[in-house]
Parts: sequence; C-alpha cells; structure tokens
Amino acid sequence: MSLVLGLRRIASRQAVWTCRRMNSTAAETREIDVLGTKYTPDAWTNATPSILDKTGRNLLHHESHPLSILKTLIFNEFPNFAHYDTLSPVVTTQQNFDSLGFAEDHPGRARTDTYYLNARHLLRTHTSAHQLQLLAAAHTNDQSVLVHAKNTQAAPKNERFLVAADVFRRDEIDASHYPVFHQMEGVCTLSRADVQQLAPSTPDDVVDIGPENPVQPGHTAEDVHKVAADMKRTMNRMVTRILTQATAAQRHAGSE
Repeated sequence: MSLVLGLRRIASRQAVWTCRRMNSTAAETREIDVLGTKYTPDAWTNATPSILDKTGRNLLHHESHPLSILKTLIFNEFPNFAHYDTLSPVVTTQQNFDSLGFAEDHPGRARTDTYYLNARHLLRTHTSAHQLQLLAAAHTNDQSVLVHAKNTQAAPKNERFLVAADVFRRDEIDASHYPVFHQMEGVCTLSRADVQQLAPSTPDDVVDIGPENPVQPGHTAEDVHKVAADMKRTMNRMVTRILTQATAAQRHAGSE
C-alpha cells in the first residue's frame, strides 16, 4: 500500500513536488520536477513550491507585456546577434558560479541568497550563467542548446548573442525587491583585428581599471579602453533609440 503526498500545479505542469512513501518502513523518496525535468533534493534544497511555481511563466513571451515589448525592442537593435529567450532556468553550480570565477566563499553561493534544487543544480541567479554554455555549444555543435537560438543565421558560431530570461534570488519582498526578476545578457567576441578597427576612446570614456578590475593577460590597456568605449557608445545608442521610439508612441497614442 502506498501513500502519495504532493503539491502540484496541474494546469501548467510547470513545477511539481512529489513525495512518495512506498511502505511504512521504506525510506522516503522525493523528487522535484521543473519544466519536465526531475531533480533529486538533498541537504542543499531550499527552492519552495511557491518559487518553483513561477518557473515557466514566460512573461517575456506575452506580446503585450511590457517586458516582452522591451525585449523585442532590444533584440531589434542587435540584428547581427543570435537571440535566446527560452533557455531553462535550471543551471549547475559550475555554470552559475565556477565558470564566472566566483570564489568558493562568495556570498552569492549561500543558501540564503540562492534557490537550490540540490547541491549541483539551482535556479539561475543571473543570465551570465549561460555565457560559457553558449560559447561552448557553438564549438561542440550542441544542438540541445543551439536549437533555442533565434536569428541564428546572424551569428552561427554564437560569436555574438543576447540572452533574455527570468532570474531568481532569495530577496525579501519590498518596494524594490522580488525573488523573481528579469535580465538581458549581451556577449560579443572580438578578434585582435576587430579591436584594432574600433574607434579610440576619449577622455569622457572612463574605465575603472585597478586591483579589483585588472587588465587580463593578453590584453593591453589600450585594448580595454577601446572595447569599453565601444560598449558604452553601443549602450547609449540603444537607450536613445528605444526612448525615442517610446516618446513617439506616446505622442501617437495621445493624438488618437
């Protein structure tokens, strides 16, 4: 005789916690199902059903939602980038922390800051968790990852890509904090020849280079300044164009 206990979101089947007791003497076996993939919990598990229930909400895919509108506007500003917005929210500790150089004692790794499914898997805390994954996928032709790309013909080797996604952090809910929010990641790889062709930086292009943010081996200070200045100009241009479009739309709506 078995007893089945569980909390299920039947309509979407997005997040399922199931607890099964096969008999009175058998050990309890639990599993967490996130978007169709099962994970075995352990001492690190702290992702609650209420948080798991928010996975797969896909606000970025609701055409009339402000987040979706903004995502589309940004994607349109970078037509020569591959676009990703359907990557799984579950990543490994290697993807979320190790691949980005997080120290073993970094506060972000703590269970008080991050939602863990188990010691190896967690709900991404930032879209940066996908950087190395996407760069590596192009080199290994990992179709399980590449299949998520939109506009892939613009950057078939993932040499340029944008990632839009929901991210999860254990924040206290208040006027400016919520445990689920959204980010967009942009990555552009440059060859030495590409860097040489960038416009030189100006005195207004301030780059914070120091012990906490040193020049990496293989880069010169001039390289860093030129790349940083180019990124700043790109971001300023994007924001200006989006705000211009928003202002025009507001005026148009007011004239109707």
